[in-house]
Amino acid sequence: MQNEIHISIKWDNFLIEWNNISINENKRLIIWLKRLNYFIDNSLLKIPFSNLNKIIILEEIKNIFNKFNYKIIFDSSIKTELESYNKEQENFNEFSSKAKKIRNNDFSDSGELEADFREFKNVLEKWMSRTLYPLQMLSAFHMAFSQNSCNFAVPWAWKTSIVYWSYTYLKSLPENDSKHVDKLLIIWPLSSFAPWEKEYEECFWYKVESQRLSWDISISRKKKEEHLYSNNPKELTLVSHWWVDIFEKEITDFLKQNKVMVIVDEAHRIKNPNWIWWESVAEIAKEATSRVILTWTPVPNWYEDIFNLYRFIYPFKYKDILKIHYDQLKELTKNQNSTDSNRIKDFINNINPYFIRIKKKDLQLPEIKENIIYVDMTDEQREIYDFIEWKYIESFSKDPNASIKDTLNKAKLIRLRQAATNPKLLTKVLKDTLEAWIDWEQDPNLKFALLNNETIDDSFIFSKINSFWKNGNIPIKFQKVKEIIDKITKEKWKVIIWTIFIQNAEELQDYLKSLNIKSELLIGKIPQEEREKIIDKFNNPDNQDFNLVIANPFSVSESISLHKWCHNAIYMERDYNCSNFLQSKDRIHRVGLKEWTETNYFYIISKDSIDTVINDRLNDKVKRMEKIIDEDIPLFKIIDDNDETDIIKSLLEDYARRAKKL
Repeated sequence: MQNEIHISIKWDNFLIEWNNISINENKRLIIWLKRLNYFIDNSLLKIPFSNLNKIIILEEIKNIFNKFNYKIIFDSSIKTELESYNKEQENFNEFSSKAKKIRNNDFSDSGELEADFREFKNVLEKWMSRTLYPLQMLSAFHMAFSQNSCNFAVPWAWKTSIVYWSYTYLKSLPENDSKHVDKLLIIWPLSSFAPWEKEYEECFWYKVESQRLSWDISISRKKKEEHLYSNNPKELTLVSHWWVDIFEKEITDFLKQNKVMVIVDEAHRIKNPNWIWWESVAEIAKEATSRVILTWTPVPNWYEDIFNLYRFIYPFKYKDILKIHYDQLKELTKNQNSTDSNRIKDFINNINPYFIRIKKKDLQLPEIKENIIYVDMTDEQREIYDFIEWKYIESFSKDPNASIKDTLNKAKLIRLRQAATNPKLLTKVLKDTLEAWIDWEQDPNLKFALLNNETIDDSFIFSKINSFWKNGNIPIKFQKVKEIIDKITKEKWKVIIWTIFIQNAEELQDYLKSLNIKSELLIGKIPQEEREKIIDKFNNPDNQDFNLVIANPFSVSESISLHKWCHNAIYMERDYNCSNFLQSKDRIHRVGLKEWTETNYFYIISKDSIDTVINDRLNDKVKRMEKIIDEDIPLFKIIDDNDETDIIKSLLEDYARRAKKL
């Protein structure tokens, strides 16, 4: 006779009772039950659960006892719950199948879906002012149908507009429809607030009423709270990520009282499950009517980075959606070079109904023209550069394992780049020339190296540097920028100039001003409100106050669009971070350009310097990254973008090659 066990529920525990058998005697069974954290209370075996994992734990209990040939008898409440769950799973499987058909643009055997898509397009044509491209239309329909989804489209694919199109349809539904929404809450980052507001105006013909929740001291905490508890709150709420934690209770109440679509923008930054503010984001997600993730880099470092993204869109079911545990995602990462493995294919297949990705090759953007412009340093600059390079090459050569993981080596490479672009930068402590570039909190060792271990200590070369500065020498790259500008602005085209170093931006602006050429700065020290005004003016074709902006990629490489009237970008120098470089390029090369538009990039490179090494390394990484970008789930860690350990090796090889020519 098969042994029987009875399972019931009391409080937050499953109670397991049995007759005439001793489970304790079955050691293998006990080992399995230990995984579920069982305990004995008054001779009753109890297994704890939470509302989040209740059904999952129950399914595991069933599997364990079935494995050991026990007959399971559930009490009536569990039977009812299982029946409801099974029905829900059946409906969800049907929904997932339809979502997958939409993302694959497959309406061949679903007249119902095809009719829904027609209705969706009719609503958008009635309410939207912007022309819709087929891929963006499909993405918006997938988002509206799914209601909870991830959009992994590349940066230039109009993700913001896709959200607004989806929102418009959901807002058009009757108020008693479970999918109806009429408010938007956007999370992340401060620099994206203005683009979201402006995109709304372009999509709907009129300005949106919005409320920003951030470190803006001009708006009191009381006023922010009044918005969240208002009976008629503004349609668009923009929340800086840290403020989700500060206002967690108020935002939760706001979501309970309103029908809100919550969007996490630039969501690749939420990969750390231990960040306090991210826990707050996960909590408020439970009260949202609709949840959307936006990022072009869903797994920037590891496959487990995607865990939080799906935890957000399905806060009660994320394990079922992924069909894989966090530790198993870590195992996939360990085998990351085997990107075609069956396990990774199965993983992507499991999650693909709930995300859609527009790839770069899908957009058929107009052509670009990349111009590499080599410049010869002046005799003074060459003397300074050669001395510093010789000194650093000597130290690198003594260490066969030299790497920029060593913070002092990183500092030396920064100094070389300064010497190659503008020797005046060498007169200041590195921290003063970098500002927003370095995350001092995450890299305190580098801060110490830069402040306390300055690497240029030769009095002779210091006198040369000071002489270059005091004599008012104009860096050769500044002169080349002026030459390029003269050619471009004859046609009244607008230009963005990218520079890594803040001092370079300010000195270039002064130099151009001395020649009666007006420009504006987009750098970290410029207040956000002023930056937004500068971008507005720059994007206005009727504004002729200035046609140039000088920008730092670490301040404005994300979330702004400059492509409508600016088709020319000049790079005074670049670092070896490929992601930052591509993001900066994307500011002027996006969907919406006319097919005959030519986008020009000008890279100014000092001959026989670290510039050439960086250019070669970037070219290699861009090729690899562009190939990865066109994958469904691109794993950028393969490129190792933030730890360019080969740069010193390449520099040594380039130096040896040049030495042979002498």
